[in-house]
Amino acid sequence: MDVDLLRPGTVPISPDTILWFEFLLNPSLLQKHLSKPFPDPSPTDLIIKFITINSDQKETESKVVIDVELNEVKSNGINKWSHRNLALKILSLKVAAYLKWDLDVLEKKLPLPIQLTLLQDLFYIVADVLVEIPIIPEFFMETASDQLLFTLVLYHRWHLRAIICRALSNKQPKQQLLHIPGTQESTYVPPGIVDDVIRKLEVHVPSSVSALNNVLQMTDIKPKVLSFDTFRMLTEDSTEIKQNWENMYLVNIDEFKCQIHYDLAMFHLLREEYRDAKHHIKRAKELYSNFNSTENLMYCKVQKEFLEGCCLACEVPLEEIMPSLTQRLHASIKDQYTNILQILQADNIFREIPQVYRDNLELDVQGGLVNRKFVVARDLLLQIECLNLVRKILDDSIILGDYVTEIKAAGAKGLDILFWALESVLEKATTMDKKRISRYLLYLINTANVEGLASRVFNDPSYAPLFDETELATLQQAAICDEIELPNLLLHNDWGIPSVPYIQKSRIEIFELEQKLLESYNPSVIRETLIQLDGKHRMKTSHIVNDCWELPLPLRSAVIAVPKGFIQDYSYIMLAKSRELVTFKNFNNAIELFKVLDKDLQDHVKSGNGGNSGGSSSILKLCKLANWECLLVEIWKCFYTWPIKDVGEVQSMIVRSKQCLGALQGSDQLIPRQEVIEYCTVFLLNVGEWDYLTSMEKRWSYTEFASVISSVCQDIVKYKGTRKFPRDAWDMILTAFGPTRDQSQKRNSSGSNSSSSTLKDIAANIALTLTRLREPTVLTVVISLLARLRNVLRDESSLELHTQYLSLWPAGVPNANSYNIRYIGELLFQLLTQALKYHPCNVPWLRLMGDLNFVLNYYESAMRYYLDAIMVASDLFSQPIPRAQIDDLVYRRMIKCCAHLQCYTQAAVLCQFLEEVDYSLAFKMAASDQKSCAVADAMDAYYHCIWDTTILEYLVQLHTKRGEHHRKQLAIKVIGLLELNSNNNEEIQREAANIRKARFLRALAKQYVY
Repeated sequence: MDVDLLRPGTVPISPDTILWFEFLLNPSLLQKHLSKPFPDPSPTDLIIKFITINSDQKETESKVVIDVELNEVKSNGINKWSHRNLALKILSLKVAAYLKWDLDVLEKKLPLPIQLTLLQDLFYIVADVLVEIPIIPEFFMETASDQLLFTLVLYHRWHLRAIICRALSNKQPKQQLLHIPGTQESTYVPPGIVDDVIRKLEVHVPSSVSALNNVLQMTDIKPKVLSFDTFRMLTEDSTEIKQNWENMYLVNIDEFKCQIHYDLAMFHLLREEYRDAKHHIKRAKELYSNFNSTENLMYCKVQKEFLEGCCLACEVPLEEIMPSLTQRLHASIKDQYTNILQILQADNIFREIPQVYRDNLELDVQGGLVNRKFVVARDLLLQIECLNLVRKILDDSIILGDYVTEIKAAGAKGLDILFWALESVLEKATTMDKKRISRYLLYLINTANVEGLASRVFNDPSYAPLFDETELATLQQAAICDEIELPNLLLHNDWGIPSVPYIQKSRIEIFELEQKLLESYNPSVIRETLIQLDGKHRMKTSHIVNDCWELPLPLRSAVIAVPKGFIQDYSYIMLAKSRELVTFKNFNNAIELFKVLDKDLQDHVKSGNGGNSGGSSSILKLCKLANWECLLVEIWKCFYTWPIKDVGEVQSMIVRSKQCLGALQGSDQLIPRQEVIEYCTVFLLNVGEWDYLTSMEKRWSYTEFASVISSVCQDIVKYKGTRKFPRDAWDMILTAFGPTRDQSQKRNSSGSNSSSSTLKDIAANIALTLTRLREPTVLTVVISLLARLRNVLRDESSLELHTQYLSLWPAGVPNANSYNIRYIGELLFQLLTQALKYHPCNVPWLRLMGDLNFVLNYYESAMRYYLDAIMVASDLFSQPIPRAQIDDLVYRRMIKCCAHLQCYTQAAVLCQFLEEVDYSLAFKMAASDQKSCAVADAMDAYYHCIWDTTILEYLVQLHTKRGEHHRKQLAIKVIGLLELNSNNNEEIQREAANIRKARFLRALAKQYVY
């Protein structure tokens, strides 16, 4: 039984197990535990547990507020961390110090949110300041204390490495189940959160690069590293946090700077800034070469192999290191295959080059010769192939390719090249190598029939030691055969003698027939195979050949009721195979099997082969059930290939669906199974048969929801949403998603019983129905209903969702705290995703999706959907944006999204889009843009999208005050362009503003959408 060693209460538990709180009571246990050869839990697991163990306790943390004008950091709250929480933070830092702050380990083993929290805790313990990474206060490196300097360098290195790790990850890592601080329950770390963190870090990259370069320029520093004993644990008498800063250990300045140079070089390589990368990797190489290879480095974790790889990438010479065979191979390919054969011959001895490189070389040369891209020696390809063949023989790997065919096609020349390739390795071959060569040569002689090979091997004295006496005798016989010309009669087996059929056992024949039955989906083949199997007098029936052939219970019972024999097996297999085809989304062939089965069953009854009347009635019953199953598959196909194209086919399905549901009304008739009824109901809902659904009897729980939604759709079409909807749909949603108590007999507004089913059945049926909706009006009704319900439960005007027909639903619910608002939000999100899949140009749904992401704090996704809505509404920004669809509320939420994403210039430009420009908000956003947009080109693009002169005049004053001359001149230039056009009439000015709007929105779409 797996036991969490850090969580008390799990059993069984070993007497040697240390529980997490014991580290708090006795701090000496931590070093003892970490000193074990293989501590379980590992150090990184301890860090995760220490950081997350107390996250369920609500804590009031002070926030960091940045004053834009004064560029200072202020605290607007008082820290209320408990002693236990502070002690856990110190414990996690002690473990990180024990790991020597190795970022290679921390980045690999800790999730990104845990890394963030660990660094924030380090800032708090070292500098007594609360930070929210990536926004950190400005510290002066020259006057910083030893512990603060270490913390700043560690953070800036981690900042760049986090971006590198995310960019180089080939696949999404497996998500760990952990608790994110600040939330109330354990959850997975979604990829969106990681992407959001990385995007925020990207904004502040220039400051980290600049800070690390400043550290490298400092000459009088003596870097120190926080050790395990630096951090002091809290005791029950502690009133403040004190650390032993004297216990830091000194590191070599060259080692310190080598690590920083290497991290900067890796970052510049990622950004393809090769000049800066070459400068830093060259300095890192110079410093690394001065280290003593016998001593363990205390701070620098640079690996020699990676350093040399970076040097090669940046063309930094490595004079003292001879190039490897792999490097020589790549250099030869780059130099038109110069000395390529000598390199491959040497590699057959040393075997350094990965086989995949040699295979790629062979394919490149072959492709180049076929396409006539280059000209090489005539036999180069065959020489490379033979050398590769020898390498594979020596490696004892599987030999794929047409090597033997190529050698035989070349005749005597091919054998000469093969033996040339073998001779280059025979002299230095080991005993095992020689054994592998002899084994392969014997294989070629016995199976490949290479002309002249046997005599060539037997007559060459250098190959005789490779074989024993028995093998030499075999070679001698083969060599003699090579010299004897056989008559044509012996080369062919067609001697005019008729073949004698061999006798198979009955079990083998049955097995082959069963295998044929498993593989075939052809009705004729299935029928003929079953007839042959019936003639074998087997002990088991044919329909149990495959254990995976399962039918729904009602259908299975109907098949079993058919008289035993061929018709029963045939019906079962045809139905099972049709369901197999459905799993492959091969609906057409599945429907064909149903139709063939129905025809065969009808013919069977008409021919009188059904036996007595009971047998005929059971076959007719099976026919009816099979027809309903066929209808179900047709509905699945219709939903899968939505929208519907064949109108005639749809009309036929509507009639058959109504007949299927009509069978529910008669008590003495055969009743379809529940899944068929559910899909028929939803199908009629999707094709607009609302009159029929509203007239259906409500005694079946899975028809109730479709009926009430149909009633609402009728009202929308008839009254255009100008009157209140019936409360039945609202009441049913409240009943399904409300408090989980038995309200099965709850009455609706009319006073009649709303359902005879349980709440669980209603909720499950509604959730399933939502996943099957396709029709726009139906989707609009359900989306508005769920959005209204979430607004009422959230009851916060600033976070309301907006879509069509919200005001027509009730404005309150009783006992609102008993509803699961999170589940309702997830259901709405899934429904919107599905709706936009089939109707991607619906502006209200795109806007609602933006609202939903906004209230969930997914600001980048919210911007994407808002821009999608604007693109559709404005026909890709070619038309003015209609205010009826995109109003001020959308623009204000886009402004807030940009502010949260620290894109303040974009937020300031968006303030112009409001009906009345909000100058105070625009000025605030512009003033906040001191560090968020360091790229001048981006500033130029956004400034040319401003058409409000008041905002531009404020920008001129702001940049004058800050001494930002480039931005000041840019703002003045834009003002001048606007004044030149001030004499134009209002229509022309309005058109010019629309052009600037479209230009700005296209830039945003390029950033957030494309």
